[in-house]
Amino acid sequence: MKLNLIIVLIVFSILSLQNIIIAQENSYKIGKEVEIKSRILGETRNVIVSLPSNYNETKKNYPVLYRLDGENNSIILETISTIERLSKIEEKMPEVITVAIKNINRAKDMWPVSTKYFTGKPGADNFLKFINQELIPYIDGNYRTSNERIICGQSLSAIFTMYVFLTDPKIFGSYLVFSLAFPDCDDYFSELTKGALKDKDKYARKNLFITNGLKDPLDPKGEHHHRIKKYSELLKTELGEKVRISYLTYEKEGHVPFFSLYDGIKYIYKKESNKLVE
Repeated sequence: MKLNLIIVLIVFSILSLQNIIIAQENSYKIGKEVEIKSRILGETRNVIVSLPSNYNETKKNYPVLYRLDGENNSIILETISTIERLSKIEEKMPEVITVAIKNINRAKDMWPVSTKYFTGKPGADNFLKFINQELIPYIDGNYRTSNERIICGQSLSAIFTMYVFLTDPKIFGSYLVFSLAFPDCDDYFSELTKGALKDKDKYARKNLFITNGLKDPLDPKGEHHHRIKKYSELLKTELGEKVRISYLTYEKEGHVPFFSLYDGIKYIYKKESNKLVE
């Protein structure tokens, strides 16, 4: 409860600053909005880049956390305030560069397969190519980055995050996946997983952290929870010591449990060295 209150106060203090947006510079107090003209997507995409407070006073290279659903201001504020607490107050992690990726058509970007929930042409493959071939090179080319990358998704973007993990795990070192379910696409992900596990070596030294809330109104009978729990156990059995996997359930939390990001970042970093667990 105390942590909950502290984070709320941090978010409130950020919101209480004078104008969050400076219109003339098209930038944010919490970061800078950058336009990237994507050849792959055939459109301009916007991301918000938030640098460590002392970035300009150092020559260090920083890990990068790529946060999906960047069009949601509350998600951005929650992410940055959590990182501020963990890096500066608790010293559980190093400072990182945060890149919040905005969506134009979220469902299209996140679904890798057509379902009854999304009957259009899936865009996850192209969205992943945009991230890997255009966005990451831009960030690496314009900011001092290390080779440590984290991707974080929730709900629908959790599906995309698992899609990345299964199709091209080398892109990121750690995967934070909140409120994961495979609605109307269990068979698709079952086959995708079988194919992915044929080459287990590509998962060496990866971190996968999955959460669900047992009071999720989108899963009233706990069906998705039990499937994902079984699925995480399958991955643990098949991948063994190659990858660190944690499936955490919150008994009193609903959709996208509040402490997911806080607990996930603590999980993937070692206490003694503040380096990604390998």
